[in-house]
Order: sequence, then structure tokens, then C-alpha cells
Amino acid sequence: MTRPSDLKPREDESPGTPPEAYEIGKALPEMPFSLTPEIVEEYMTAVDADPTLYVIDGRQAAPPNVLAVYLLAILYRGYPPTQGIILTDVSWRFHHPIWADETTEIVGGGRVTERFERRGKQFIRWQGDFTRGDGLALASAVNTMYVPARRYEKR
Repeated sequence: MTRPSDLKPREDESPGTPPEAYEIGKALPEMPFSLTPEIVEEYMTAVDADPTLYVIDGRQAAPPNVLAVYLLAILYRGYPPTQGIILTDVSWRFHHPIWADETTEIVGGGRVTERFERRGKQFIRWQGDFTRGDGLALASAVNTMYVPARRYEKR
């Protein structure tokens, strides 16, 4: 069982990555993890999900957005977060269900696709991909976030 907190570094653990350090096109480190029935159940409870909405051909599936809590960990393994990041948008594509009654071995990966400035602020756009251990595509997401140019010091 792999909790998101086991994979995702905290913003205050390192100085963080300034916007200019994000490399366009460079593959992010692969992130293997296990999604267990216990984590799916805990997620469904936390978001008050209705299990009847996630039944496919009589089989209980996990809400596909259960992967959302793992998304930033993919990026942060290659680019440690700086304090002050603001997520501005995310678009998901779900390709295959994750079954709620079995442990699923998942590999997260991705790449930074764009770095741009808007109104004097630096933004990073990147893609995260989730596959089963056997390579079957589960989901992909394109995420855009504001990354501050400097690290804010703790007081």
C-alpha cells in the first residue's frame, strides 16, 4: 500500500525548483506505487463518493480521480516543489478502470511540456501518465501551475 505522502516531497524539504530550471521535454523519473482496496475505500470515504456510480459490468471500480492525489508526486520527484506554487488547471483522460477489489501496481511518469509567462508570472505545463505495471494505460493528465520565481523563506 502506497500513500501519496510516501511519494510526494513536502514544499519545505528543499529550496525548491525555480521556473527556469524546468526542462521542456525531459522525461520525469518513473514513480511505481501500489493502489490497494484500502486506499480506494479511504479515498471514497474522504470525497464522499457514491460507490454505485463506479460499477462497470457489475464490478466495483475505483473513482478514476483517485489518481489525482498522486499526480504532483510525479513532477515533484524530478523537480522539488517551492513554496507558493498555485495549480491553475488540470485536464484528465481516463483510459481504463482501476478495480476497487484488487491491488493495482501503477507506474507514474510524464514530462514538462511548456514553460511560459503570463502577466509577469511564470507557468509550467506538464503531462503526467499512469499505467498499470503491465503497461496498460490508465489515465493521463495535463496540469498547469504558477511557479514563483523565488523561494519564500520560513519565518
